[in-house]
Parts: sequence; structure tokens; C-alpha cells
Amino acid sequence: MAESHLRATSIEGKDVRLEVLSENPAVLETPQALLVEDAVTPVSNLFVRNVQRLPAGVTAELLPLQGWTFELAGLIDRPVPIAGEELLGMDQVEYEMVLQCSGNGRTRFSEMFPVSGVAWGHGGIANVRFAGVPLLALLEKHDAKIGREAKFVTAEGKDLRQRLEVQEFEHSLPLADCLETSILALKLNGEPMPAIHGGPVRFVTPGYYGAMQIKWLQRLRFESIESTNFYHAVEYRVPKTRVRHGEAFNFTLENSVPTWKLRISSLILDPEASVVLTAGDHTFRGVAFNDGDAPIECVLVSFDRGKSWRSATLQPSRSRYAWCRWTIQKSLAPGTHEVWSRAIDALGRAQPLDASIYWNPNGYQWNGVCRLEVRVV
Repeated sequence: MAESHLRATSIEGKDVRLEVLSENPAVLETPQALLVEDAVTPVSNLFVRNVQRLPAGVTAELLPLQGWTFELAGLIDRPVPIAGEELLGMDQVEYEMVLQCSGNGRTRFSEMFPVSGVAWGHGGIANVRFAGVPLLALLEKHDAKIGREAKFVTAEGKDLRQRLEVQEFEHSLPLADCLETSILALKLNGEPMPAIHGGPVRFVTPGYYGAMQIKWLQRLRFESIESTNFYHAVEYRVPKTRVRHGEAFNFTLENSVPTWKLRISSLILDPEASVVLTAGDHTFRGVAFNDGDAPIECVLVSFDRGKSWRSATLQPSRSRYAWCRWTIQKSLAPGTHEVWSRAIDALGRAQPLDASIYWNPNGYQWNGVCRLEVRVV
């Protein structure tokens, strides 16, 4: 078995069928078969993406909330130190939401031209429940006044840099969205947050890619401009304009945008690509989602490579930020068939038929029409 597909036996509590894409830092991908049945993805099946590492955090066990501290700083009237235990005494809200790595689907971009980064298939995704204290409520409790110049919140984690020449991990998000929806998350799927997933305190903003959900929270800075940190100003970005496949691109704050909000997407989860089907009737199942700004209106499915489309049956989403499930039936004759799925939302946003228009050297935000080749005998 290739080194990139070692089993995840080294992290207790994780399903051994998860595939290890990187050991240090830990990156585990979820096979699609583990995403089919559960409305909420069990923590044991949940993918792992760590850019840097907290030595005590490479475990599905818990880090103690007692003694954990973080700080509110920057453009506020005074720095505010927060003890983790304080959050337990405050009202909490819960979001059911899609958690997706911004590199999910990267291997599809690399089919066009090589890209950098972890070689994700489509298993860097899940539907989970985060619960915690709203950022706005915490600010109000401490009567902390944000400066008028502040337009962003920059979140820092306590994870350690991998190499001395690399900066520590942080990201900026729009202040308005953070005040509306961000939480200091303490729970994952109704239980205290495991260390491997950012516990005891993780900064969570629904509708955003996973890289923006900062683990092991250490500090929130209120700032007038986006962070110039490498991971925010260079790494987790896509060009503002289309680039040719293979074209070099020097990322700056001016010529690119962060991988913030989830792009509309759909996945075919069942059947798996490797399964051989017998001729006859079959049910195809999948999920669709976006950033929560509008409901998913339909999922169209084609069995003839886009020549004709049928509407799948949608189950209502359990939350504006959660994925919705879809099903469709089709009788298949012997041969090789290519099945496509395409989500469209109420704002008219749809998955592109030609995802190459979004090719970028970092391989981020793949959301092309999902294509599944099946063999029928």
C-alpha cells in the first residue's frame, strides 16, 4: 500500500478506514462510503486537516478547558483576556454546517495541470454540529468597544510553526460576518471538542471554508486591514482573474481573494466509483451545499454527459449552512456510464460545467460538476 494511503490507526478514536495523506502535520481523508448514511458526520469519520501542529493536539481525546486562555486585542478599547471556563457559564448557540477543506477536490485540478498542496480527493468534507458562545455576546459581556476603523477579525491559534522560516498560522475574516455568526466553539456534535479538531476552543464561522475555522484559539485581533501573514496573504488565496493552466502567479492582497465562503457544490456519494453494478434500476445518492446565503433550489443529474438533465429529489436542509441530501433513480443497461450532478441555488449560482475556468496553482475551491463513471454488467 502506498505511503499516502496508510491507515489512520495512529489516532485513537478515528475510523481505521480514513486515509492518511500526511502524518506530520496530520491530514486524514474520509472515504465517501463513510459519508453516505449519517445526517451528521460522526467524529470518528471526520476528516482532519492540520497545517501546523499542537503537540498535545494530535489525539481525539480532550484538552482541558480549565487553564486555557485566549485574548481579544487590536482595535478595541482595551485588551480583554478570556479564561476558557468563563464560556461555560454563557448561553451557547449551535450550527449544523458543512465543514470543508478549501483544497477538497484538488486532484481534479491536478488532472489539468499540476498544483501544489495535499492531494485531496473529495473526502475533505463533512456535515457537523458546532456549538459555542457567540463572539458578539462575549464582547457585550465585557463591554468591549470595537474601533470604527476595524473591518476584520484576525484569528490566531496556539499551534506551532512547522519550520522556523514559516510564520505561525492565522486568518482574517470580515468583521461584519464574525459579529453576526462567529462562535467560540466548545462542542462538536454535542460533545466537548476533541483536541485533533481544535479543542478546547475553536473559532467557527459557518459558511466559510475549514481553514478559516481556527483551531486551538489563542487570540482574536480586530484590525483595519487583512493580515499580511503568509497563510492569509499568499497561501490560502485564489486569483481575482483567470490564469492559464500552469501559469506562475505571485499572490498579493491586491491581486487575489481569500478562500473565504464555500462555493456551491454537489457530490455523488453512492454508488462508489469502484463498484460494479448489475443492469437494472439503481438509486443514486448525494449531497449539495453552499455558503448558506441562499437555499439550494435543485440538483440536476445527467446520465448522458450533460445532453439531458433530470431533477433529483431533495431532502430539506436541516440548517441554512448544512448540506441537503438528494436521490434519483435510473435504470442502467450494461456498459460504462458517466453520471453528472449539478447544484443550483436560489441566487442562480450553479456549479460550472467546465471547472477549468477556476484552475489556480494552489488548487483551491474546486466546485465543478461532480462526475462519476460507473460500470454496469
